[in-house]
Order: sequence, then C-alpha cells, then structure tokens
Amino acid sequence: MKIQNRRLFLQSLAIGSLGLPLHYGIPQEKSDSKRFQIGIQEYTFNRLLRSGKLKHLDYPAFVKKVLEIEHIEYWSRPFEGQHKDRKFVAELKKRTLAEGIQNVLILVDEKHELDHEKKSERDLAVDLHKGWIDCAAHLGCSAIRVNCRMGGDPKENLERAVDGVGRLCEYAKGTPVKVVIEPHGRNSQNPDWLLAVMKELDHSHAGILPDFNNFGSYDRYGAVEKTLPFAPAVCAKALQFDEEGNETHTDYYKMLKIVYESDFAGVISIEFEGHGVDPILGSHLTKELILRGLKKARSS
Repeated sequence: MKIQNRRLFLQSLAIGSLGLPLHYGIPQEKSDSKRFQIGIQEYTFNRLLRSGKLKHLDYPAFVKKVLEIEHIEYWSRPFEGQHKDRKFVAELKKRTLAEGIQNVLILVDEKHELDHEKKSERDLAVDLHKGWIDCAAHLGCSAIRVNCRMGGDPKENLERAVDGVGRLCEYAKGTPVKVVIEPHGRNSQNPDWLLAVMKELDHSHAGILPDFNNFGSYDRYGAVEKTLPFAPAVCAKALQFDEEGNETHTDYYKMLKIVYESDFAGVISIEFEGHGVDPILGSHLTKELILRGLKKARSS
C-alpha cells in the first residue's frame, strides 16, 4: 500500500508520537549528562546488509543487542524502494518503538542530484527526495541527509544547490524533518561553501551534517566547529584504529572537545568504514573512543 495522501498522512502524526528528543533545538548546560547520545549509522553494516546476513527490519534490534545503542540512523539503500510503502514503514516504526529506540535521520543516496546543472534533473531529484521526507516524518526522524556533490563553479553550484535543497525544505514545512547537507565531495567539502548555502537558503528546515572524516583537504576541526550551529546530529566517522584504540585519521579528543564546547546538543553517531575489520568491533571501538573523548572534555 503506497502513501497516497500526504496531507492526511502527516496530519495523523502528532508531535508527541514522533519521539523527538525533548532537548532538540534547546540549549543545555554543557555538563548536562543527557546533552549527548551515542547513535549509529546503518551504513556501518553495509557489507552485512548487502550479503543478506542482516535484514533492514532487524537492524534496530540488532544494534541495541550488540552495541547497547538506542539512537539510530538509516541508510536509504536497504529500504529497496519500500520507503513509500506505508505498511513497511509502519512495521519498521513498530519495531523501533518495541525496542525503545529513537530514530534520528535517514542518509539518502538518490542517483539524481539536488544541485544538478540541469533544472529537469533537479526537478526529478526534488520529487524523489519528497518520499524520504514523508518516510522520515512517519518514523520520527529529525532529518534526512542529502548530497550536493555535482561541483563545478562554486557560485553557480551554490545557486543550483539553493534551488534544489530550498524546494525540498519548503516541502518539509509542517514536519519536524530538516534537510541537511553532508560534506560529501567537491564543493560540499568546503565548510565555507556549505555556510554560504545556509545563508542563501535562510530556512528553518535547512541544515548541515558535520562529518569528522569528510571535509577532504580542508581543516576538519575548523570545519566541524563552523558547521555545528546548523547540525541536528554529528557523524563520528572512523576508518582505522591504532593499538591504543585511537582513530588514526582524526584526533577524537580534539574533535570532541570542539563539540563539547559548542552549543550542540544531540546525537553523535558512529559511522565505521574500516575495510577488512569487523563492523561490530569497529563500532565498539568508536563508541568507547567517543565516551573517552567526552569524559576528557568534561574534565578539562
């Protein structure tokens, strides 16, 4: 059964049923023990999902059991087009509620780009992303992550991104769902370009998803600090660990100190992408490193 009437569908969702964190968007004391929650991104388990060893519907219970994590992010690919199937989405929501899990966001990887140079392609991208807004709203997510990675002349690319993302933000009005851009290639890895997009959009439903390991050649620490004011969540991406359990690409203590000293409050999500390493082990190592980093930030 497809989601046919968006207005009636969204009207059926009471804000209280969305399960949004009470602190979302509300400044908190830096030392508040409930200020941060550790979450996880489904892409962490992409190899298990692709092999069939992990089913999409089983993902929430799986991460709670093996990682004791209750804040989860989804990846669009494992939905296999069923994000518009009301029964499927309802079943997924039912399972998360049964586990006491908070749905945070959906990482959307559509093949059509919101910042494409052709307006016809942007039109198609906007239409395709609308279904993800509806799905996220039903699941109680606070955001969908989108890409703007066509590149080209920064100014022209900015104008195209503002057009595509802006129309999607307008569609999201009336829902709690933000449209957040991740630094994910080309101009979007430049934090100043992302901030310029936010300035031009000037929209309450627009945001940025800072990623510890995705700012390319730009200063990752400064980039995260700049983009945190627009973040509904933070991606703590890890690639590799040394023998002492430290991530070899990012100084997590330095990065988490920046997060701690900011006004951000919300979910810090694990995204482990280490090749040749068990994703469960990698997720445990990332979780422990986040906890150590936050503890050190509080005490310093």
